[in-house]
Amino acid sequence: MADSEKIAYQKSEMRLRGRAARRAVMPEQRAAASHAVTEAVLGLPEMAVARAVLVYGSMPEEVDTTELIEALWNRHVRVALPRVQARGELRLHWYEPHHELCTGAYGLTEPSPEAPVALPSQMDIVVVPGVAFDLQCHRLGLGGGYYDALLAHMRGSVVTVGVAFDEQVTPLVPCGDHDEPVDILVTPTQLVRR
Repeated sequence: MADSEKIAYQKSEMRLRGRAARRAVMPEQRAAASHAVTEAVLGLPEMAVARAVLVYGSMPEEVDTTELIEALWNRHVRVALPRVQARGELRLHWYEPHHELCTGAYGLTEPSPEAPVALPSQMDIVVVPGVAFDLQCHRLGLGGGYYDALLAHMRGSVVTVGVAFDEQVTPLVPCGDHDEPVDILVTPTQLVRR
């Protein structure tokens, strides 16, 4: 088996385990854990000087970002949300509290297509979801490559913050050449810098 095939197989196996770990977090634990992650992210020194932050719209099994989005907005930080535009491509839109979010591709919470477009170059911080992370800040997503492509484009110009439940942290995430790590990993009980 070639190295790329071996990595693909390992990623597939880890995605199954990571998604099962996310789903196993009970609703009351999920709310408390999401709040703890939000507090830790808001407490980052980088967040104190951020003017614009890209935050994902969470799926039900992910760390809920609703509180984070509202807290940033209340701090007068501009918040952008991604929208799946095409295969492997995310388009960023500015969040406005009076504009309703909708359910988009893959069940993601997204801004409407009419929301004002935001540019990757305008972001200071990107809050990144994942299925699994390791303590070296490697990230495994759902396999579409959306965030890897976006983060590769933004590399060096933003601080990337991966957020996850403790159950999603694993000893080693298999990585290929195109996989983008995050700068900081935040869980309810840990904060790890790469």
